Amino acid sequence: MNKKIKPDFKPYKKSSAHNYVFEMMKDYIISGVYNVGDQLPTEIELSQTLGISRAATREGLRELEGIGLITTVQGYKGGRFVKKINSDIIVNGLDLLLQTQRASFDELMEARKAIECITVKMAALNRSAENLEAMSKILDLRVDSKEEFDKRTFELHEIIALASQNMVLYYIVQAIRKLIFQTYSKITLEESDIDLVMKTHYAIYKAIKNRDPEEAEKAIIFDIEAYRKLYLEVSKRRKL
Repeated sequence: MNKKIKPDFKPYKKSSAHNYVFEMMKDYIISGVYNVGDQLPTEIELSQTLGISRAATREGLRELEGIGLITTVQGYKGGRFVKKINSDIIVNGLDLLLQTQRASFDELMEARKAIECITVKMAALNRSAENLEAMSKILDLRVDSKEEFDKRTFELHEIIALASQNMVLYYIVQAIRKLIFQTYSKITLEESDIDLVMKTHYAIYKAIKNRDPEEAEKAIIFDIEAYRKLYLEVSKRRKL
């Protein structure tokens, strides 16, 4: 007769006090008990209510601030407040991941292409008249400064992401483009092929206007690959 193997029962352990504060307050923020701009109870109030030390309470709140859910305001009317959630949470995490894992420029561009191909096809199917009007206002890239050139270039892609009617895609596109800004900053306005960028942006706009997802995808791939080529050429020249 075979002897039964006893299960490995592990002793029950309560979660750490600071993690309890972190998880509880995170759930309250996500569920809407606390909304954007609301002030949280003070450190003393929370520790007394929960029966947890101030040190543990403080650590739990610090973790909430670390992931971007709350912010601390100093001064007489200060305190801890719920932040508006945006793509900074994604971009900060991605940026840290890319730095620690040494992700390459090509990997970043491939990820961008994959995401934006999906986004632009959805935009062609779901765009509104308001989306088209917003795009049309920033197609002209003949501007006086590199800052304005980059701003309009970024805005077009963000409007396309909004036109997809998928907010998850919108935030991911925002995050990826913020990371790519670090590469854009290395290229001067004189080095940028403004006419080519305008041509490709208009092609993207036209395909979205015509509700043609296939042409929209082709146009955005051309746009991304043209930038990849320019960046590599400029980088190579500066290394010579």
